[in-house]
Amino acid sequence: MQKNKLKSAANFTPLRFGLLCMAILCCMGLLLARVGWLQIVSPDNLVKQEDMRSLREEPIDVQRGMISDREGRPLAVSVPVSAIWIDPQTTLAKGGVGYGPRWQAMAQALHLNLSELAHRVQAHPHARFLYLARQINPEQAEWIDKLHLPGINLRDESRRFYPAGHVAANLLGFTNIDNQGIEGVEKSFNAQLTGQPGRRLVRKDRHGNVIENITEVPAVPAHNLQLSIDERLQTVTEDALDNAVRWNKAESGAAVLIKIDTGEILS
Repeated sequence: MQKNKLKSAANFTPLRFGLLCMAILCCMGLLLARVGWLQIVSPDNLVKQEDMRSLREEPIDVQRGMISDREGRPLAVSVPVSAIWIDPQTTLAKGGVGYGPRWQAMAQALHLNLSELAHRVQAHPHARFLYLARQINPEQAEWIDKLHLPGINLRDESRRFYPAGHVAANLLGFTNIDNQGIEGVEKSFNAQLTGQPGRRLVRKDRHGNVIENITEVPAVPAHNLQLSIDERLQTVTEDALDNAVRWNKAESGAAVLIKIDTGEILS
């Protein structure tokens, strides 16, 4: 009886081992078949997935239109500035926000706290775009770009500038940080002054450099706006009105200068 038990056990162990080997071979066969299918029968799908990871859609910004007086003197213009932004996904993939000299240099230039920046990046691990600073000097932005920090990028934008200072300020109004008019003429004619931004689809390498333009929807240029007022007459009128208000100890005053033969408002 004891011999029969030993014989059964001896036969059972090779059987289990054989079944295990067969299962492993089947799994390897299925895996090789899948690899062969992807590489030979359906390679386009792999290419498409790789392309989707390297394709990026980028906006094509439009410079806001100029506002001028009747003689063409600029009253409101847009000057080029830069924005600094970070791609958290890329930054985290390359070690995250560091505390070395290059990161310290950027933080000092932009008045950033590196600990807060690191926390912000970690809180948005899948984000592809977060602003760090806006409307900064282009030269300063180029200096930061040369630090070659992972995930740190530049973006061109513009800032509104009023060459005549306070002259006609209540008429012109102003814009917000996104260059959208929120008061005065800037708001009333915002659609004409803004234009329509375009978009382009680009392919980037693993360093974030554009290596190919795929498609592009061109931007629609903004329109310039010429007012009937004369900047010099506006200055004279405002100075005279300020003196009259002070002389008469009034709370406020108003003055309008009209060209009689056409009805145009000059100031």
